[in-house]
Amino acid sequence: MNIKKTITTILIASATVVMAQSNQVQNASNYLRNKEFDKAKIAADAASVHETTVNNPKLWKYRGQIYQEIYFSKDAAIRALDTEAEEKALESYVKCLKLDKDNNAYKDDVKGLIVQAVAATSNKANMYVQAKEYDIALKCYDLIESALPYDFDQGMKRANITKEKLMYYKFDMYKYAANKEKTKEYADKLIDIKYKDVKIYTDMVKLSLIDRDTTKALDYIGKGKLMFEDNMDLINQEINIYLARNKTNELKDKLTAAIELSPDNEVLHAILANLYQKTNEKDKAEAEYLKALEIKPDYEIANYNLGVMYFNTANEWNDKLGALPPKETAKAKEYETKANEYFKKAVVNFEKSYEVSPDKATKQQLRKLFLRLGETEKADKYK
Repeated sequence: MNIKKTITTILIASATVVMAQSNQVQNASNYLRNKEFDKAKIAADAASVHETTVNNPKLWKYRGQIYQEIYFSKDAAIRALDTEAEEKALESYVKCLKLDKDNNAYKDDVKGLIVQAVAATSNKANMYVQAKEYDIALKCYDLIESALPYDFDQGMKRANITKEKLMYYKFDMYKYAANKEKTKEYADKLIDIKYKDVKIYTDMVKLSLIDRDTTKALDYIGKGKLMFEDNMDLINQEINIYLARNKTNELKDKLTAAIELSPDNEVLHAILANLYQKTNEKDKAEAEYLKALEIKPDYEIANYNLGVMYFNTANEWNDKLGALPPKETAKAKEYETKANEYFKKAVVNFEKSYEVSPDKATKQQLRKLFLRLGETEKADKYK
């Protein structure tokens, strides 16, 4: 056996394989340039798993561009080449820049493309969450996080794709996946970094109440109110917990004591008013709302809630009116007058609320009220 000849044959064969894989990188480039994306994909994928080209940043740049062309294409046949084109494009750009970190030969070529791929992968993650494919969505979020160090021109940050935002997306995803442990883990992480979104707190209150842990629910409310002191969702959750525990007097005492220390705090007056409203102590509720509005006349929450209370009171008088027998004409007149009196009061506060926060629901309510009161000209303002 001729050992020298055998070794030479092996070396030639190895060199041929290396050359073939190098050709695959060039083939990927050529096919990409010629818009033959099916062939380009095959060539790039082959080179991406071979030991001789797997660490070639140029290959990963081409591969990213190929997959980006696939998911950007308006041609359904091209898009059908790979349903994970967004993720694979992003993965390729991350690998390109990671392998190229010492030379920066491809940084300028890829820095804009990777931002586009991050945005596309973020959209895919949202689709996976909606489809309840949570494991795949998580992989997308992790992939996006791996791209954040390459946000050279802050394009990802401007698109609100940051490490903190990804943490919030994961929290939200685990909540929809009904993974309580992970939801709590990410909620606590977000609270630790003081991430400003009230849903973290309101959602965790709801989850705590599902587990019948009112102590933990109140703890989340307390933490949430440090950042969102006048948020009515948190306030209502707290009030409802105290109501359910038959501790309304305790809450009233707490609020009254707080008001004594800070009498010009319109938020505290509005919270106490809301509590009185829930316990059907309307006179006290009205007095506290009016005090809040004396301190801050454009306080939207107090104006809206007082408007709701007046509106509900007007409807109660209407119900009494409807229940009267036909012969009770005197009482009917009295009840109708009372109903209209409270509808007029409601209009005043709803209008003040609408001036600060012109939402569609309040607009519709104002139009209905003015029409009811026969003030068509004012009603037309809220068409």
